[in-house]
Amino acid sequence: MPDEAAGQSYGYNWRGASPAQPDWRGVRRDITYFLGYQFVAIGALYAAPESISGWSREQKQDYSFEKWRNNVSKPVWDKDVWWINYVLHPYWGGAYYIQARERGLDRVQSFWYSALISTLYEYGAEALAEPVSAQDLVVTPVVGFLLGEYLFTPLRERIRARLGELDWSDKVTLFVTDPLGVMNAQADRLLGVKTTLQWQPVVMRTPMPAMDMGTAGVNPPGPVRGGQPVWGVQFRLEW
Repeated sequence: MPDEAAGQSYGYNWRGASPAQPDWRGVRRDITYFLGYQFVAIGALYAAPESISGWSREQKQDYSFEKWRNNVSKPVWDKDVWWINYVLHPYWGGAYYIQARERGLDRVQSFWYSALISTLYEYGAEALAEPVSAQDLVVTPVVGFLLGEYLFTPLRERIRARLGELDWSDKVTLFVTDPLGVMNAQADRLLGVKTTLQWQPVVMRTPMPAMDMGTAGVNPPGPVRGGQPVWGVQFRLEW
């Protein structure tokens, strides 16, 4: 049991079932990682030719807060090539969905998680270069849900139900259907994160000195229970 728990804490869960309860701490960590990944993705798109990124040279050279504000305030029906809007975006929507399912979220929660991540991308780094895409806000989570629930999930369940060791093609399939989950597990491993970062209110009592009852040896030395409650916050960090 300890080895199994350690494997789940430090590496990707290739064979086990998803948690029975939502792992909200893991969800928050996944979102934090994604906020960093999206700038890496933007860097890759910046280096890609216009036929792939859809961004002209002028768009790539014009970055400002004012431009970002204009882009997020005026969603448009974009004109990206069909496979970006209707293949690549749904694929990532399905991957976001699976990532949430792996954290123990149910179908509805996973759909909204996918919508949240897609929205963070559209209104985040991508909006530095182009207006928010109206169809991506809808297509990514909606088609992604269908892809994740009715294609990725059965594939993953079939692989995990097999006896014996997983071969390379099984692991490739599990990676392709949950790339962020695998990446985040490796990031946790590199950072030593089995991390518990927790703020918790605590209450203590100030010591009340022993009272002299006039008879030597009646009261033990030192403080006794009692006193006024003192409230504070306990910070806990585990590596």
